[in-house]
Amino acid sequence: MKRTISTYELEAVLRHYDVGPPVEPPESGGGTANANLKITTASGTYFLKRRNPKYAQESFVAFDHALMEHMAQYDVKTPLAVITREGKRWLRIHEDVYELFPYHDGGPHDRNSFSEIAAAGSALAKYHRAGRSFRAPPGKQWPRYDDPRLIREGIEAIRADLGERLSAEDVQYLVENVAALERELPDERYRGLPKLVVHGDYHPGNMKFLDSEVSGIFDLDWATVQPRVRDLADGIFLFAGERASDIDASDIFSLTQTWQPSIERGRTFLGAYLATEMLSDEELEALPLFVRARWLYCRVAGMVKVLRERRIEYFLAGLLQPLRMLDGMERLF
Repeated sequence: MKRTISTYELEAVLRHYDVGPPVEPPESGGGTANANLKITTASGTYFLKRRNPKYAQESFVAFDHALMEHMAQYDVKTPLAVITREGKRWLRIHEDVYELFPYHDGGPHDRNSFSEIAAAGSALAKYHRAGRSFRAPPGKQWPRYDDPRLIREGIEAIRADLGERLSAEDVQYLVENVAALERELPDERYRGLPKLVVHGDYHPGNMKFLDSEVSGIFDLDWATVQPRVRDLADGIFLFAGERASDIDASDIFSLTQTWQPSIERGRTFLGAYLATEMLSDEELEALPLFVRARWLYCRVAGMVKVLRERRIEYFLAGLLQPLRMLDGMERLF
């Protein structure tokens, strides 16, 4: 269970900033990994983030803030943290790391707005363009994302439960999908694709929109050097995919709800990206594999955030439908 930020903790953190005490009760800032609060003081409105320990290593934090400072030079809509009284952009108290950001205006993504889908594609292109010149400091060299081997291991751990809930044909289809990813997207191919500092978690819950334009791109915890096509897979899955309801980033069931691939929406997102950025033939060919891997991995990884008794239900809910739809669409993106 995620530990919330207590009133005492909030007071202790704010003593390190020249922003004054809260003048209104704090509000939850959402999120499934970090603890976040929206706070309003006499000097303005802020977003306070306490990092999940998984992302709180000093070199990780330093990397992220170097990236945010770099992006600010190119007017990319990533946040820039408030400086503490000690002159740093983050604060460590005991084992916890805190960041305070000015609150960005804007609202949630309208999943039915093609203008906003296109804006998300354009904003990603601008992020990648700026990221190409970023000289990544050492200390955040992470392994490949959505590794098919980890997907396979996660599925093998629940194989008996799957056999009780799925037909033998469906189990075989799932296993064959993972085997195809291991075969068609080996490490050599993954590493050989064009790389830069990706966002790594490019979804509507980490974005704000204003007048159909992107007004904020948040949560760079997963920003590392990876193939840039990984971010495009997020766009196809999380912006261009059709789903039954809006994404609530604080609810893992909502964040990873099932979806339907859409040629029209996918072309809207990719078309906006390709208006200013070029993709190689190798990247375009690999993109459908990245979409499949991203979808399967998010369900495997998401199980740890779900109560044990609901994990199989969570994993299987609408799992196979997007894969089967992609079978007949992959060459059309």
